[in-house]
Amino acid sequence: MKPQHYVCILIACLMTFSAVQRTAVAQDKRLVKVLVTTPACDQKAYGAIADVMAGSIVRELNRTGGMEIIARTASEKYLGEKIGKPYVRDRVEALDVAQALGADCVIFSTMERSYEDFKFTIRFLEAKNDIIQRSLNGHFKVSSSANEVGRLMKEATEKMVKYIPLPSELDDPGFLVRDTSINPERLPPSAEIKLPPTEKYGYVEQVMTYYRVFPGETEYEKFEQQRRITRLSTREDLDEQLTAMLNKYYIYGDFAVRHGLQAYLVKDCSYLAINLLLANNIPVFYVDGVLTGYRDLSSDGVSILRTIDGGYVDSLDMTHRKRIAIFFMVPKPGSKNGLSKKYLADALAFYIDEWSNKPRLVEIKDSMFDIISSGLE
Repeated sequence: MKPQHYVCILIACLMTFSAVQRTAVAQDKRLVKVLVTTPACDQKAYGAIADVMAGSIVRELNRTGGMEIIARTASEKYLGEKIGKPYVRDRVEALDVAQALGADCVIFSTMERSYEDFKFTIRFLEAKNDIIQRSLNGHFKVSSSANEVGRLMKEATEKMVKYIPLPSELDDPGFLVRDTSINPERLPPSAEIKLPPTEKYGYVEQVMTYYRVFPGETEYEKFEQQRRITRLSTREDLDEQLTAMLNKYYIYGDFAVRHGLQAYLVKDCSYLAINLLLANNIPVFYVDGVLTGYRDLSSDGVSILRTIDGGYVDSLDMTHRKRIAIFFMVPKPGSKNGLSKKYLADALAFYIDEWSNKPRLVEIKDSMFDIISSGLE
């Protein structure tokens, strides 16, 4: 065989290998598929307004990017042939059309006229887990312009976008996992955790959204109800404030565990133990709120702590009573931002408090007794 033949064969092999690589990369970059259905409305005369609503949502999703929008005409055709109407009214129908069209998420809505207003409800369904992540209600005047309706849909879409899962979360939860744990002997001089904006259910929802855990509205309603009605009897060795603090930590911990996170109490927490958690991108719950970062860490362990509300607290103002027990939740090992219990226990114990006590990790597994049995004396 002539040398030029070998060259041709080599070039052909390289081209084939390159094509296979491009195909593999294209397959790895599968986008999350989102379907926006036509708003359910019994009056055909209001079809133009329904089109503005759906079209505005689709426009905002396209502007956000990073997802594949399934054509609305596909859902209208499927629904029209199956149930004789081109829209979705409830989650059962939404799940059905999601399965039929291969949608990962479905945004479906309803609208009806009430005197001089149109009232609407928009729901975001994560099809794989059958969870309504967010339900939004609103209204606009019958005389409202398309721009006004579009603005309302833009605001609603901004509230729903954060619930759209990443492709890696759908296909391979461990895709983005890497070890980023901090060496306790070398804390960085500053750290800041950027949490999403506060929503309806406050700090706990912010932190869980930061970890990309979305329990859904029904679960948050149960959580709020539990937080309102749960009360503990004050123990002889604990005053009313400490009892209320433990009560809050239990409710938070129980909620976190039920949704796949680890939940821990740190007894006798020191200044630097708090810095260690924050450096590992773990928000810290304490008696007065939530800490999300620090700056100006000095050689003697003093720093300026940042709160979830954007305020600042000098670590010297974090008295022993405020640090007698702090709480945090964190993903499990094998998940993004996940840390093992052993690492947490060993790293926290590295920093003793001003009374020469080692911070002790207490895991919340099943009930309040996990906290009570640990003792806080």
